[in-house]
Amino acid sequence: MYTYKVVIHPNNKQRTKILRTMNKCIECQNIIYDLLKGYLDRNERIPSCLEIRKMFTLIKKEKDEEVVNKRKGMTKKEMIDNHLDTLFYDVSNDALKQTVKDTYKAFIRFFRKESKFPNKKSYKDKTKSFYVDPYKIEFTDKKVKLEKIANNLKTNRQVLNYISLAEKNRIPQNVKYYNPRVVFDGDRFYIVVAVDDEYAPKKKIKEKVDEVIGIDLKVSTIVLSNNKKYKSINKEKRIKKATRKLKLLQRKSSRRYLNALNNKKKLKEAKNFIKIKKLIRKCYRRLSNLRDDHINKVIDDILYKPPKRIVIETLDIKSMQQNKKISGLIQISSFRNFINTLKEKCIKQNVLITEADKYYPSSKMCSTCGSIKKDLLLSDRVYYCEACDYVINRDLNAAINLAKYIN
Repeated sequence: MYTYKVVIHPNNKQRTKILRTMNKCIECQNIIYDLLKGYLDRNERIPSCLEIRKMFTLIKKEKDEEVVNKRKGMTKKEMIDNHLDTLFYDVSNDALKQTVKDTYKAFIRFFRKESKFPNKKSYKDKTKSFYVDPYKIEFTDKKVKLEKIANNLKTNRQVLNYISLAEKNRIPQNVKYYNPRVVFDGDRFYIVVAVDDEYAPKKKIKEKVDEVIGIDLKVSTIVLSNNKKYKSINKEKRIKKATRKLKLLQRKSSRRYLNALNNKKKLKEAKNFIKIKKLIRKCYRRLSNLRDDHINKVIDDILYKPPKRIVIETLDIKSMQQNKKISGLIQISSFRNFINTLKEKCIKQNVLITEADKYYPSSKMCSTCGSIKKDLLLSDRVYYCEACDYVINRDLNAAINLAKYIN
């Protein structure tokens, strides 16, 4: 399976309809959450997913009737402020059906001890999404058609039913699609869809090199056992510039927030506050894009000549973040994201990847004689072995030991 993620550019009407469907899906999720939690609180058996869906259809009708009754005598602005502008009937039934299934699966994963107890969703969440039926989605070279987003029946207005894509001829047409979703990250809209591996962009198969590489991850550098070094993202100028800009914008937003409170304005009406919030979202997106770009470039360079095996250390990131001096740097460098992307790319190129044991002494062990130096401090950047008088860089020594690791 290969996943495509492409930016879409909806017009104002399409944008409002997409956001309304997302908000209705959040409302649906919260209704199912309360229903299932009620069964748990009463110590009753949770019914099947089909029974829950039947219950939701009845709740859906009742909620729509309530909204219609509340709407009487209201202006359009009042309806929007009180979240009464849309009914469940106006939203795609497939999107609601899938949200019911997803919330039900979340509870089942909790019972199987695969995940934590699920939480309620808020309308203020940064990322929102909804499901689209794969048989009702249509792709052209430049556009995509979604169900119940734009359904103009006039022959001269059929172009308005399609949403324009940012990239031309990116997603294959007339193919079976899996789990298509529309995602909103607070600033941009995306269409995410999966296809079979046959329709994925083809890459050249690279010849493997008969060597084992050990990777030692640090806040400042990424060191390999073949004496290659990569700068951490914390050292890059563009990241420093983006973080500085984010700090300034956050200070501005706090000032605008206090001005709105002093003038007794609602935050929805404070236009300057809304403008800066949009800029903050863009800044966050830029930071995440810079991180992903840096991680992908480093991993592609490591796998340019794919090795036989790669060994990485298992990092206890939670305990590492307890150190207040480096917790911010660890968060920016995103080790977990690096490890996950490395695993994915190794699987695609058939490279074996192993994680060393949590208590494997890669830093304290000598890479030549194997003796362990117990009194090694974090400030010691050069490793000196007292047994064989071997001197080496501490990080390089750890990477070589990881390369020698046998599971």
